[in-house]
Amino acid sequence: MAAASDNKAPFEKVVVAGAGPAGLLSALLLAQQGIHVTVLESWDRLDERLRATQYGVPATRVFRKAGLIDDIRDASIENFPSICWRKTSTHERLAGVDLSVIKDHPDRMTILPLNLLVRIIYRHCVEKTQGRVEVKFKHEVVAVGQDDERAWVDVKVDGTPGTTRFEADYLIGCDGSKSVVRHCLYGRHWPGVTFDCHLLVQNVWYDGFEKHGWDGGNYMVDPNYWGLIAKRGKGGLWRVTYGDIDGLTDEEYEQRRPTVFEKMLPGHPKPGQYKITQTDHFRTHNRCVESMRVGRILLAGDAAHVNNPWGGYGCMAAVLDAGALADCLIGVYKGQAGDEILDLYAQIRREKYLKYIDERSQRNFNRVRNNDPDHVLQNDKLLKIFQDLEGDAAGTKTFLLVGEGGYRAKLPLAKPLFG
Repeated sequence: MAAASDNKAPFEKVVVAGAGPAGLLSALLLAQQGIHVTVLESWDRLDERLRATQYGVPATRVFRKAGLIDDIRDASIENFPSICWRKTSTHERLAGVDLSVIKDHPDRMTILPLNLLVRIIYRHCVEKTQGRVEVKFKHEVVAVGQDDERAWVDVKVDGTPGTTRFEADYLIGCDGSKSVVRHCLYGRHWPGVTFDCHLLVQNVWYDGFEKHGWDGGNYMVDPNYWGLIAKRGKGGLWRVTYGDIDGLTDEEYEQRRPTVFEKMLPGHPKPGQYKITQTDHFRTHNRCVESMRVGRILLAGDAAHVNNPWGGYGCMAAVLDAGALADCLIGVYKGQAGDEILDLYAQIRREKYLKYIDERSQRNFNRVRNNDPDHVLQNDKLLKIFQDLEGDAAGTKTFLLVGEGGYRAKLPLAKPLFG
């Protein structure tokens, strides 16, 4: 589509609901191309909950495109040397992958707790967009609407009676798994599954990790005591994530925690031997909306789809949504594409979820919550691949940067696994 003859851009402004990673990254990418964005956040601050920590090769490329990667690398741990799977009952290492083979590659995995990542994106929005991004906290979206020319949100502003309306050419719903924007479009209809478990996520300081030679990420395989224990920050910060039975109160879960830690952590420590500095609780779902576009309203990140955390697909998918949607909107803004390209965004990103993220994240979930850890090596295809890759630096590098198909076909390092 050619640009308008008077050189006026096809649209001027975007409103984003939600100041999480998808919302702020979308705003940053759009603002870098001259588009004005207002971000509305119901909380009075950025989200500090313990959520994602690792983002794969495709997400790293989006971070670089947005000018974020140097700041992210500076804030993260220097290297993330390995990922392995351990049998919880004995802590025996079952299989693993050596990430040091790509430690100097510019597209290597990005490691940083999400709350720190969001702070970096927010700072870039505020300091490096020449005022084109405005983030408004304590602005709770309560309703959305649209016509042929604009979209709008009605917002409760903290301390102000009634509602305030914000209008724009497009509205992007990035307001998380409890998205008001999605609910306004679809009500309670959100196809998928909720798993019969409860996740506890905590920051832990414990010198036993180093004493027992644990490093990187450790997936714990067991039908009852399963999860991920991973180094996640400078100075010895570790993240311990594990699943428990469904149906208890937060207090009851935390009363059960010492028994879980004694089973899962190296050295089988008692409560006085470690320090927990933060704990968050989550339900676990795999769900996706029927369409990520309804007219001038678009959905991205957890507002559109959610999945269990095993494998780091959730926030990585949100980053890829933000990058893809920004590219499409920028194309429309510059007159390089018609509005119909937004349908392709909605179609392709939903297909990526259904064909790859949903299936693979559920396989990862079942791998750790395994009823037969004694035979998982014989029964699990991915762990067999990692066994085959032991000592094969070139093959491991291909697998990490291209994916399973590239490794099996011995392809050059060209396309990422999850793009």
